[in-house]
Amino acid sequence: MRDRIEIISQRLRLVALDVELTEWQLNDRARFFEALGVEPEPSWPPELVGIETMEWTRDQLAAHPHDAGWYSWVYISPIMNRLLGIGGFKGTPNAAGEVEIDYSMLVSYRERGLATEAVNALIGWAYNHDTVKRVIAKTRGDGHASHRVLEKAGFVQAGTFLDPDAGTEVIRWSHDRAQIAA
Repeated sequence: MRDRIEIISQRLRLVALDVELTEWQLNDRARFFEALGVEPEPSWPPELVGIETMEWTRDQLAAHPHDAGWYSWVYISPIMNRLLGIGGFKGTPNAAGEVEIDYSMLVSYRERGLATEAVNALIGWAYNHDTVKRVIAKTRGDGHASHRVLEKAGFVQAGTFLDPDAGTEVIRWSHDRAQIAA
């Protein structure tokens, strides 16, 4: 495997998608799995990660290839050599030093603390960049499992708003760099 940005946590290997991987994820799934060194996953990708999201990520990385790491990461079990989930950021830090994180796990790997472990690893990676002051997340009001992931990772609710497109309540979460030192 060529040099790619990786994070190793207790139970996961996180790999930042680059232009090549995003293209294979869309158009050559067998090559995508092979490049990551994982077993083929018939249920890939997880919920909430549709073609539009994958195309958007590919297009962002094609326009900004040096920003790998600020978009999607895949979560891999190094023991099973399987993909477990995907998540990451919605781009580089904004002028206020904020990045937005999101995540989705395959159904069979939920409720094991793996999403929290991945979120914590990504937060740590983000805070290794001096420009990042805060990591935010947005969840549906009824996303109780997702709320628990963020709470366990140290996020606090920072407000709610109505998403006019979906017609649902959305909770904004926040995790500040200062929490790391506390």
